[in-house]
Amino acid sequence: MTRRTSGTFRVGVGGWTYAPWRGVFYPHDLPHRCELSYAARQLSSIEINSTYYRLQVPIR
Repeated sequence: MTRRTSGTFRVGVGGWTYAPWRGVFYPHDLPHRCELSYAARQLSSIEINSTYYRLQVPIR
């Protein structure tokens, strides 16, 4: 007899700033600065790899 095991299934994306998502995934009126926090509440994981491509600057 085969034993079944359960696992965790995670859904994530490689980034979060995508104009075509506006009105589909993101509400139309959501400020751009709130996209990451909104996506984090909807998904299990988000890949943040922008530091690989350039230095980051603080939000002013």
